[in-house]
Amino acid sequence: MKNLKIKSRKARLIFPLCVVLLSLLTICCNDELKVDKETFFPPKADEESRFDIFYPDSGGFGTKLILKGYNFGTDTNYIKVTVNDKKAKVIRANDNIIYAIVPSRADTGYVRLYLKKGEEFEEFTSETEFRYLFKSNVSTLFGVPGKAAEDNRLDGPYAEALLRRPWQIVTDNDGTIYFVDEGRGQSKNGALRKASNGNVETLVYDNNGVFQSPNGVVFSLNEDTLFIPNRWTGSDVKTDVNIVFSTRDANFVNTKALVTIPKAGTNSVAVHPKTGEVFFDHNSEGAVYRHTGNGNYEKMLVVREGYNDMEMRLLFNKTGDILYIIARKKHCIYRVTYNAATHTFGIPELFAGDYGESGYASGKGTGARFNQPSTPCLDPEGNLLIPDKMNHCIRKITPEGEVTLYAGQPQKSGHTDGLPDKAKFYEPEAVTFSGNALIVADRGNHCVRNVVIE
Repeated sequence: MKNLKIKSRKARLIFPLCVVLLSLLTICCNDELKVDKETFFPPKADEESRFDIFYPDSGGFGTKLILKGYNFGTDTNYIKVTVNDKKAKVIRANDNIIYAIVPSRADTGYVRLYLKKGEEFEEFTSETEFRYLFKSNVSTLFGVPGKAAEDNRLDGPYAEALLRRPWQIVTDNDGTIYFVDEGRGQSKNGALRKASNGNVETLVYDNNGVFQSPNGVVFSLNEDTLFIPNRWTGSDVKTDVNIVFSTRDANFVNTKALVTIPKAGTNSVAVHPKTGEVFFDHNSEGAVYRHTGNGNYEKMLVVREGYNDMEMRLLFNKTGDILYIIARKKHCIYRVTYNAATHTFGIPELFAGDYGESGYASGKGTGARFNQPSTPCLDPEGNLLIPDKMNHCIRKITPEGEVTLYAGQPQKSGHTDGLPDKAKFYEPEAVTFSGNALIVADRGNHCVRNVVIE
C-alpha cells in the first residue's frame, strides 16, 4: 500500500442484528464462501463497493470475523482487513462476503476494509467498534504447589520436580527457563536450576567455592553468559565474591568470580540492552556500580544520600536510556536517566510509590503503594511488570508511572489458578516475559507460574 492513494468511506450498517446473527449461523454451515480457484478476480474497478456490516461484534484472538457487503472480488491479494489498525489474516472472499481472523492483542477498535482498485485502495470503516476480549489465564508451570524440597532438590518432570523458594528467574530466546532457588552457605542450600522440554534439572548447588549465596540471575546481551549476584549475609557466606558468572559453553554448570567487593550485599545485576555493560548494586552503600572489565568497577550513583539497605533490583528500559531501581525494602521505585555514550547517570527521581511507605493502592506515581516490590521485567510494550511480594500480586507500571493490578488478589495469599483477577500467589519474588506469557517465581508456593494475557 506504500505510496498508493486511499479513498476513505464509512461502512453502511444496513442489516438488523437479528438477521446478522441468523446469517452467521447459516454462513458457517453452507458453501457460500467456497470459491473455485479458477474464478479468482479483483473487485470491479468501475463499480461501487460497499462494506455493510461485520460480525460477531466481539471476540478474542482467532475469532472468525465475517464482513458483508458488495463488490469485494474473490482474490484476497486485493483485500486487506484490520481490527483496531492491526492486520487481520484474510482467509477467503466470494465478492459479497469476506472471512478473516482477528489478530492477537488487537484491542477494541474499528474494523477497516481496504480494496485495491487499479493503483488506489478504497478504505471503508465500520460505524461500530469490534470489542476485543483478551484471553487470560494463570496456571502452574512446574513445581508442586506448597511442597518444598527439604534437602536436595528433586529434579524431573514439571509436575513432580520439587523447588525450594524460587527466588529469581530468566528465560532465553529459546524459551528455556533458568532460575535460582534461595539459599545461603556452602551445603547445597541454594541452587541454579534449569527448566525446559518438560523437565527441571539442577545445574549448580551452593558450595565452598564462589557460588554460595545466589540472589539473582540475568543474561548477557548475547545470552552466552549468566550473571549471578552472590549476596553476602555474614557468618553463613565465606566468600567476598559478590558477582559470579557461568557460560553456555560450560553448560552453565561452572561458576567463576566476576567482581569481588567484600560485604557489598549485592542483590541485583542489570545488563544494558544496547552496550551489554554490566551494572550492579552495592547494598551497604545504597549505590549502583558499573563493571569495567577484568574484575574492575566504578561507582556510578547513590540512590538516596545517607540511606542504604534498600535491597535494590535493577532493570533498564528497552532503549537503555532509563534505569529502574526497585527499592524493595523501601516499597518504591526510582527512575534515572543514563547516557551510554558518556557512561553517566542523571539524578534518581521517585517514580512510583513513596519511600518507606508500604501498603496497597493503584494510581499514578507517588500515589501508588507497594509492599516489597521485587524483581521486575518489561512486557512487549515496555511496561514494567513487577511482583508486589507482600501484597501477593503482580502489578503493571506504564512508562508514565500509572500503576494497576496485573494478576492476583491484592493482600490475599494462596495458590489458585484461573483468571488473573481470581488467581492467588504467595510472596511472588520475580518475573520474566517469554513469548506471550509472564513467568512468575512464586516463592511462597515453591513453584513457577504462567500468566497468559495474550
